[in-house]
Amino acid sequence: MDFLKHFQYFGVVFATSLVVATAGQQFNHDKLHWSSTNFKTLLTWEPEAGDPSYDVEYAEHDKDWLSAPNCLDIRETECDLTNVLDPEKSYAARLKKTISTDWWGTSDYFTPYKQSLITAVSFSLDARVADGSVTLTITDPLTALYKNGSLLTIRDVFQNQLNYRVSYQKVGSTRKKETDVDSNVAVVGGLEPNEGYCFSVAAKVLTRADLGAWSQQQCSKAHGPFLNGLRAEVVVGLCLLLLLLLVIIITSVVCCRRRRQRRQQRTAQML
Repeated sequence: MDFLKHFQYFGVVFATSLVVATAGQQFNHDKLHWSSTNFKTLLTWEPEAGDPSYDVEYAEHDKDWLSAPNCLDIRETECDLTNVLDPEKSYAARLKKTISTDWWGTSDYFTPYKQSLITAVSFSLDARVADGSVTLTITDPLTALYKNGSLLTIRDVFQNQLNYRVSYQKVGSTRKKETDVDSNVAVVGGLEPNEGYCFSVAAKVLTRADLGAWSQQQCSKAHGPFLNGLRAEVVVGLCLLLLLLLVIIITSVVCCRRRRQRRQQRTAQML
């Protein structure tokens, strides 16, 4: 009886240890992560010891699994699914070692249209605020998606769902204001004439809560009212001042030469 009890005890301990080890191994394997920026969508995972090769499959919700054509028998720890996913649909993915028949589990569902991050935009800025307004011309970032051989922009993808948020503040002030525009040309009005302002822009998709990344800040130049109002007079005045300085310099040079010549003549006469 004692022998049987000890045997049963060790059997339970061994089985429990095996379950725990297997569960821990499964947990380490089941670390699939989606990452997507401007619709370049990757599935990544942690590398395994022994440098194995992997197979990846993906599927829409409640549909059959499909092999990822670029991710069969690969040794990398990422799979680029950009060209096989419909951006507006939701997908899960799963992973296994090529030599194995057991899948390590599935990832969360991912929808590129809703979840792909948008990088910072670029824009050009009218550098003067003479009339109390500034015009910004915004460039739509390119995506990793193609149509008819050309890369699509984020406006091609989001169309009328894409707006831009403009953040601005007067130079030297910490008070920021924001305005949303629905086109690539943003006219920001209500500014103090002749003052300098700094601007940043971020993409805003109407179906999303979060904005895209903010652009680098660009600032317009301040112009004082006197300088702005008398620009032509100031230019004429500067030209006259430069001309006067030039006359003085030329006169000084001529006088110095004449003095030098007189000294040379006196020296020659003395010899």
